Amino acid sequence: MNARPEQLRTNLRAIDQSRAQLQTTLIGALNRRLIDDLQTSVRVATERDRRAAIAWIQFRSGGHLVQIAPLLVDGALARVSGTQGTVDAAAAAATLGRIEPLVGALELVLGCELQPAGLHKSYTGDPVLLRLDAITANGVIQHRLLLAVPPETAVEPLAEIALAATAIGGLRLRWTARFEGPAVRAASIAAVASGDLLLLGTAAPVAKLSLPGRNDAPRARVAFKEGVLVLQDDAAMDGPHEAPAPAGGEAGWGDVRLPTTIEIIGSGMTAAELATLGKGSVLPLPAAGGTLPVRVIAGEQCVAEGELVAVGEGFGVLITGVSADGEA
Repeated sequence: MNARPEQLRTNLRAIDQSRAQLQTTLIGALNRRLIDDLQTSVRVATERDRRAAIAWIQFRSGGHLVQIAPLLVDGALARVSGTQGTVDAAAAAATLGRIEPLVGALELVLGCELQPAGLHKSYTGDPVLLRLDAITANGVIQHRLLLAVPPETAVEPLAEIALAATAIGGLRLRWTARFEGPAVRAASIAAVASGDLLLLGTAAPVAKLSLPGRNDAPRARVAFKEGVLVLQDDAAMDGPHEAPAPAGGEAGWGDVRLPTTIEIIGSGMTAAELATLGKGSVLPLPAAGGTLPVRVIAGEQCVAEGELVAVGEGFGVLITGVSADGEA
């Protein structure tokens, strides 16, 4: 491949850290709450969710406009519009009475009272869009709301998890993410050097997360162009990527192909932040100066360090250092 690799800073837009942080904080603060014998579940809204929203109830929250679209109320489709598709204020008011406990939970997270300010058929601005479900003990969805929160909205800090009286609670712990790279000849791995390029293909990989203090290993879609990881609970890991077979050479041990793994070491998070991560949470990739450092693992050993680069329409790892005795 003759395409010259380019640094990420020339290809990827800047990470909107405040928006990503608001989305992650809201999901963590509203997820798995017990409200009137119902448990909440929060995720990022899909396009299908948006199309299902008939009307949006607007609320004033300080100087911001928070909007809520009821989709299900008491297990049935929300009735907030008339026969001609017009917004029905009386029906919306009745609906609001049924979902008031969920609105109250949102008020606690935002740290201020939500004052009704009108009805509209669509949301305004470019908000963070989330879907909030309230589920019975039998797994039945009792209420479903869409939340549209302006990205500049302030959120009340999450309460720290109660820990033993040690310094552990104040530590910031690093998460790691690993996804499968191509299978590479053993001889090529042994001869890897700075400046070599490991091609990853064009598909967005799905990584396996390692979160300190948690027994689960959630999956996360690696969105290179957005500069984030998006947690998922129903994603399948990508299969191994086969590297092109080299031309020529003698058959032997060196021709055996070894699977590689690309590892991303994330930034520090507190125990409380790690505990609240769930589906739809966003983790900014630890890009610095326009580059994303990664490690290349083969045979459960780190064989090289590198930087993620763009190669044509795809991605690759530009090797910047070789580890000695499996330590980078």
